[in-house]
Amino acid sequence: MQIFKEQILLPSLKRQATLYVMLPKHYTKDEKYPLLLMHDGQNLFYDEEASFGVSWGLNDLYENESKKPIIIAGISCANGLDRLDEYNPFLSELKVGFGETPRTTGGKGDQYLHDIQSDVLPYLYEVYSIDKTNITIGGSSMGGHISIYATLMYPHVFKNAICLSNAFWISEKDLVKFIQKNRKKHYGAIYLDTGDSEDEHDFTYLKSNDLVYQALKDKGLNPHYEIIKGGKHHESSWRNRIGKIIDQII
Repeated sequence: MQIFKEQILLPSLKRQATLYVMLPKHYTKDEKYPLLLMHDGQNLFYDEEASFGVSWGLNDLYENESKKPIIIAGISCANGLDRLDEYNPFLSELKVGFGETPRTTGGKGDQYLHDIQSDVLPYLYEVYSIDKTNITIGGSSMGGHISIYATLMYPHVFKNAICLSNAFWISEKDLVKFIQKNRKKHYGAIYLDTGDSEDEHDFTYLKSNDLVYQALKDKGLNPHYEIIKGGKHHESSWRNRIGKIIDQII
């Protein structure tokens, strides 16, 4: 199993990102592999690079020979509130700060997804042996927010979505309205969850995830939705459950 790191330009956003790529054990160019493309790539593999000192440990998870061989790629996030801008196609309903001066965030999600499709994916297709018909997009918190939007907006590209502890509260009304008006057919799998211990102040994870789940159901989709008992908004919690989720969706 190998993990590669390199810099890649996101031209619409005018920034460099680190692209992490983990190949399965016994990788061969003679086989096409499903791709799991994740946001917050710096948090996926190494504790020392993770934003809060704990990674998802996906490299440790895939030391297990019994795991289905897939390619996992991660794109590092922008700094500070710029991350919220890129992971949201809508403008936020709340001003948030997270240590910075509170402001309205969002509005750059379409640019971010454009750069993924115009630059990141073509590079991955050129260098690695990927099954283009089996791409899953995934992330947590705001990464879950942009992932559900991506799979519904571009279902021909992102077949499935894995969305953990989703920060849907940040643009809840616009996201639900988008789901209701969206006419694109979606035939892949959608996984949603949130912990029962994540709500804090105006950050209404349970309520907003319930609303998005119901909107998807009303649209005729069949997402898998779980409320995680004792689930917290932290990489350590996501690390504990991501393996089973990947096995279920991919």
